[in-house]
Amino acid sequence: MSPATVSRVLNKPELVEPETKERVRGAIKALDFQPSAIARGLSVQRTDTIGLVVPGITDLFFGELYRGIERASHESGMKVLLFDAQHARHRAFEGFTFLRQHRVGGIIFTSKVVSEDYDPVLERIGIPVVLALTEATGRTALPAFKVDDVKAVFDAVAYLVSRGHRRVGMITGDMSDDLTGDLRLQGYRAGLEHYGIPYQSSWVETGDYRFTTGYQAMRRLLEHQEQNQLTAVCAASDEMAIGAIRCLHDHGLKVPDDFSVLGFDDLGVAHMTVPALTTIAQPFAEIGERAVQQLVQMIADDTIHASGTYYLPHRIVERESVRALSDLS
Repeated sequence: MSPATVSRVLNKPELVEPETKERVRGAIKALDFQPSAIARGLSVQRTDTIGLVVPGITDLFFGELYRGIERASHESGMKVLLFDAQHARHRAFEGFTFLRQHRVGGIIFTSKVVSEDYDPVLERIGIPVVLALTEATGRTALPAFKVDDVKAVFDAVAYLVSRGHRRVGMITGDMSDDLTGDLRLQGYRAGLEHYGIPYQSSWVETGDYRFTTGYQAMRRLLEHQEQNQLTAVCAASDEMAIGAIRCLHDHGLKVPDDFSVLGFDDLGVAHMTVPALTTIAQPFAEIGERAVQQLVQMIADDTIHASGTYYLPHRIVERESVRALSDLS
C-alpha cells in the first residue's frame, strides 16, 4: 500500500474500500505500528499538542492549575508540552520560540503580564496564545482567564474589617514585572478607602509570592509595629501568608490570637498549616480548563488572535488564621 492509502485509513477511513481498510488495519496490528506525531506535524505544520509556558514549575500554584489544563487537554485529544521560564523574561521569549519549533498548535502562557515587548515574538510565531492568571497590556489581542484581582483583595479587606480589623497591612507581589501585584495593591487601597481607613505606605511590603519573601516582608512590617499597631495582614499569595505566619511564630506572636493573617490562592497546603489558613480561593483548575477550551477552539477555527478578559469567581475560605477582635476581649 502507498503511504497515502495508509494515511487515508488512519485519518479518513470512510474514503477507503472495506477490503483495503481490512488489509491495512491487519498490517498495523501485526507490526504494532504507531503513527508519528512529529511526522504528522510536519505535514500539517502542527501537532496535536499545545504548549504551556509557566514562570516556574516549583511554584505551588502550578500543580493546581495544571490539573485543569491536563484534564481539558486529554478530553480534547491534545498533549501538553511544558516550558519552564525560570522566572526570567528572556526565558519566556525562548519558550515561545521553542514551542513553535516543536509544531504546537497553540500556547497557554501563565502568570507574568504580557506587555508590548512580547508583541514581536507573538507576531513571529503566528499561532494562537491564551493567557491564564494574567492578561495582556501590549498591542496583540489575547484572551485571558483569571480572577478579578482588584475585587478579590477589596473583598479580603472587607472581610477583615467586618471582624473588627482596621489596621490591616498588605504583603503584595513584585510590581516591576507583574501586573497582578499592582492590581492586588489597588484592591487593598480601594478597600481601605471604602472603609475610611487612611492608606499608609509603612503598612505595605513587597514579595515575590513565595515563602521566603513573605517571611522577610512580615519581618519588615514588625520592625515598624510599635508605630503601625497592625492587627492583621493580607498577603497576595498563600506562600507569602505562610511565610508571614512562620515569621510571627519566630517572633513569639500567635496566629490568630496576636495577629490575623489572610492569604490568596487556596493552595492545597492552606489547610495543612497550623493554624489552617483563611484565604481567597482562585479556581485554578477551572481557569486551566477554560484556557485550554479557548485555545482548542481557536486552533479548530484557525484563528490566531482573539480578545477579552474573562473573570472567574473568587471566594473567601474561612479557616483558623483570622479572628474577630472581640473574640478574646
